[in-house]
Amino acid sequence: MTRPDERPTIGLNLTWLVPGVVGGSEEYTIRLLTGVGGLASAKTVLRVYARRDLFERYPALTDAPFVPVTMPGRRISKPQRIAIERTWLARVSASDAVVHHMGGTVPFVRRRGASHQRMAVTIHDLQPIDLAHNFSTVKRTWLGRLIPFAVEHADLVVCPSRFTAERIVDRYDIHATKLRVVQQGYHLDRETEAAEPTPELVARLESRRFLLYPAIAYRHKRHRDLIDALGRLPDRLADIDLVFCGRPGPESERLRAQASGAGLTDRVHLLGRVPEQDLHWLYDHALALTFPSEYEGFGNPCLEAMALGCPVVASDATALPEVIADAGVLVPTGDVDAWTRAIVELADSPDLAADLVRRGRERATTFDPAMASSRLWAIYRELLGLGSVVTGQLDPT
Repeated sequence: MTRPDERPTIGLNLTWLVPGVVGGSEEYTIRLLTGVGGLASAKTVLRVYARRDLFERYPALTDAPFVPVTMPGRRISKPQRIAIERTWLARVSASDAVVHHMGGTVPFVRRRGASHQRMAVTIHDLQPIDLAHNFSTVKRTWLGRLIPFAVEHADLVVCPSRFTAERIVDRYDIHATKLRVVQQGYHLDRETEAAEPTPELVARLESRRFLLYPAIAYRHKRHRDLIDALGRLPDRLADIDLVFCGRPGPESERLRAQASGAGLTDRVHLLGRVPEQDLHWLYDHALALTFPSEYEGFGNPCLEAMALGCPVVASDATALPEVIADAGVLVPTGDVDAWTRAIVELADSPDLAADLVRRGRERATTFDPAMASSRLWAIYRELLGLGSVVTGQLDPT
């Protein structure tokens, strides 16, 4: 508990967040904290523990009410980061009233004298547990210990979806009252929307119909299903291309080889990570967002697409139906024939596309970023003993 005359400090552990590497978790975290910054009382300190390059990427985290605390070193390997979290972070955060570990794990060692400290952890998903075959033996063994430790020792567990919260309850047999769902929110950045896309991108794609998939090339994202579906489209739809954008990943070279082997090299575009204005242009001009991922803790690109008026076709897996509801076409995961049929139906039906755009925009308005940040701020107040318990633990925001 915090006395009324104290100025409590909330520590935000972002040491895990490497810009451009962790995908949707990065956007979720930064958007939430940006909103929390606007809600924080002048009597509360928000201390951010992070890498130097994160502060360079997001300078808003260096402005009041945030107090940036830069972790030592610039080129930091994962083992070094883990060691720093368990030594340096434990030391510098020992006086914080609350520490929120936003990357899914908490340190095994708590600094002596920090027994008063309340602790929250954000667990984005249980993919290392549910899809363990996609991870190295070392990583799945390590996370197989860290995740249940975090669930057990945190005072509250924050999740981006009801799906993830329910998986944690089922897997670790903890009471639902320990879970808090804080969903993603989407705010349309008018400056980004008005910015001109890269001329090379426009020259390459403006005369083509294309399907869009913005995701790092990881195995569970199942980019390969879309290449297979593209190859099965009827000849009359041979003008449809496939655009992948997102940081290159372990599957990138396999995808190039797959496209080449299928004779689709000219129709499969691997753009890598693109600027926000280019991504907005892609959403605006795509025939649809096609999102075949087999595992998502939320699925932020689906929300972005709906907000920006791009029809959504997605897998019926994990958190995606929770996000999309009836505002998109849901396809069985890994069923290439079903994906092919869904693409053909959408390409042949402008009325269906227009209806999906309408329903998607309506659905996107229910994901209010201000409400999400307000919910997280209420959780912090609850941990500080300054507010009532956040109700509806497993209810969407």
